[in-house]
Amino acid sequence: MAYERLAELINNNEWELAENEFQAHRNDIWTDELAILAATLFFQNNAYEDAYESIQKGLRYNITNYELYFLLGNYYERTNINQAWLCYENAEFYCNNKKDSDIILQYKTRMEENPDWNVKKTSIVILSYNLKEITQQCIHSIRENNLPSSYEIIVVDNHSTDGIKKWLQEQSDIKLLCNNVNKGFPYACNQGIKMAEPENNIFLLNNDTYVPSNAIFWLRMGLYEKDSVGATGSISNYSSHGQPLPEECRTLEEYISYANKTNLPSKNPYEKKTFLTGFALLLKREALDQTGLLDVRFSPGQFEDSDLGVRMNLSGWQTVLCYNSFIYHYGCGDGKHQKSWNEVFMINRQKFKEKWDFDIIYYTFARREIISLIGHKANTPPLTILEVGCGLGATLAKIQYLWPDSEVYGIELVNRIVKIGTSHTNIIQGNIETMEIPYAKEQFDYIILADVLEHLYDPERTLARLLPYLKTGGSFLCSIPNIMHTSVLLPLLQGNFDYSDSGICDRTHIRFFTLNSIAKMFQKLDLTINNLTAGLGGLPTKEEDQLLNFLEEIPNLAPKAQFQVSQYIFSATK
Repeated sequence: MAYERLAELINNNEWELAENEFQAHRNDIWTDELAILAATLFFQNNAYEDAYESIQKGLRYNITNYELYFLLGNYYERTNINQAWLCYENAEFYCNNKKDSDIILQYKTRMEENPDWNVKKTSIVILSYNLKEITQQCIHSIRENNLPSSYEIIVVDNHSTDGIKKWLQEQSDIKLLCNNVNKGFPYACNQGIKMAEPENNIFLLNNDTYVPSNAIFWLRMGLYEKDSVGATGSISNYSSHGQPLPEECRTLEEYISYANKTNLPSKNPYEKKTFLTGFALLLKREALDQTGLLDVRFSPGQFEDSDLGVRMNLSGWQTVLCYNSFIYHYGCGDGKHQKSWNEVFMINRQKFKEKWDFDIIYYTFARREIISLIGHKANTPPLTILEVGCGLGATLAKIQYLWPDSEVYGIELVNRIVKIGTSHTNIIQGNIETMEIPYAKEQFDYIILADVLEHLYDPERTLARLLPYLKTGGSFLCSIPNIMHTSVLLPLLQGNFDYSDSGICDRTHIRFFTLNSIAKMFQKLDLTINNLTAGLGGLPTKEEDQLLNFLEEIPNLAPKAQFQVSQYIFSATK
């Protein structure tokens, strides 16, 4: 044993000597063995955050060490009985020592006696439609990586024809319902939910997934992070709405290895979302009962998860993305039906607009290019940020995930959007040109105006109104479309100026800008433009290329590059 002396001192309660011995090993490569001893020592000294960090290091070395999950349960006992119990349950799953298992069960029982304990079992609802081998792999991964007493598996088969139905019928641990026709995703999921034990939480899981170690565990930890959390979702290699991975692996084995490095304790794994994609969606029973089942108007599938998220937010429930839960997703079943799913996407997007009177994609888009202008390192010091025209708060939620101690505020014009967004972000309704601004002078490090100024009658006056609320040295973070872009100039030279639903000639735009007019407006207010970047949009058409070449021959025109920019992105510092 590499740390026999340290273990001996801890077992003999010789804490001061143990502390000295530990210091000699502090810079070692951390194994799970060292992590257990270090966490035990830190707990004795009431250094709880150091203990947590030690547990993190140990699980990075060995994600299956039950003693570390037991210690993680000790950590959470101070703050969250439900999360503590889940850690003890995960320790029980990995434990292969009868004596230690009995101790873990004693701790679980003690948690259950606490009046605040209310952890529910999980009903995993899987919709099956062919993909026999992939579906079998999905179910095997659930069995291999989760304690059997923590879940039940429910499968609704939508008239498969490849033999998977026969295999499912042979499985003793699966509740199975077989439809005579393909009922579509929302309807079949609702069938599965109705088959679940009435108290259980519901985990909607695509059959074309692989569930790695601890993926469901961390989703459940997120679900019980706060009473207000109604749903949690995983990151994945194939997903939408800001849930995909920042990197790509080549094989399933590589993704499983990635999961073992990802599905770990994290002090800030949560990002608030308006909705979560339904390929792997854990729902708290109370939230689902209050909100209702999936809306079958979105059959065969897509946007039923967006609709459910909106209804949850309107009911006061938060939906949270867990960055420490990775689930592998093949995507579109076996990836061979992308075209048909794209067609359904457009149809159901319109259905969603008709139901809710807004385009959820437009209002839930996190502006990463704006976030990249924030020059502060994480929480040094904590940031205070206002976004004007914040939609449902996606950019603010992303900022709060990246800078956990930040304070974020939003102003949104459309009241029905505000009613949805207020469940997870500090948003108020108002017209920035006329409203009384309810914030303190010099309160904000950054004020975000992303595609806002062009919608205003007097953008310069609005900037002047907002300027006192910006700290000295603070910045406006802006994006403004460029009216000089060839996609506008070419039709204009042809005698046309037509508005559209989006883009530079959005029919809601009131003011139009060039680079020079942007610079003059900010200079009048003594604001210095920094970090200017150009959004180029799509590739130019053949005719636009011809126009660009022609413009180069005309003297005294603006540089060619200014005709190629669709949008300017920049900061303007006070």
